[in-house]
Amino acid sequence: MSAEELRQERPDLDTLLREDRDYQSAYDRKVSQALATARANWERDRQGEEDRLRQTLETEMQETLEQERQVLAGQRQDFDRRLRQVAVGEALQQRGLDARFAPWITGESDEDSAQRVEAFTGLFQQALSQAVAGRMRGEAAPREPDRPRELTREQVRGMSPREINRNWEQISGLLRETQ
Repeated sequence: MSAEELRQERPDLDTLLREDRDYQSAYDRKVSQALATARANWERDRQGEEDRLRQTLETEMQETLEQERQVLAGQRQDFDRRLRQVAVGEALQQRGLDARFAPWITGESDEDSAQRVEAFTGLFQQALSQAVAGRMRGEAAPREPDRPRELTREQVRGMSPREINRNWEQISGLLRETQ
């Protein structure tokens, strides 16, 4: 038998399936089984991809949420610091000191700030007392008081009206003495 005769004796797949119902059933079962396996694999791959995507989204959301929390925590700390600074400024003003010292005195907590205000007030008062005492002792020579010079009648006659007005107290005293 030649190759051509073998080909003629062998029917093609479509012919076999049409002629024999058992072949058709077996073929349908195999195709259905292949489809079911492909569908199961596709579902498993799709579910795995959904799980990976869900995990990625959850991770990104958690990171974003954590970043936002950190930003809010920083803003809250800044706000709390500003509130403490205002409270320190008010405490300084109550003690008769300038509130502009508040940024340098404000501490990390309310208690720390209160301690710093007390310490600063004491140091400031001490420095002020020392400066006043030093000036009172004469470290800096006191200025000579401005004493007006004694005027005579001749000097008054040579003055302009404006000069007379400027020196009126002394001139009026001179006029009282001579009368």
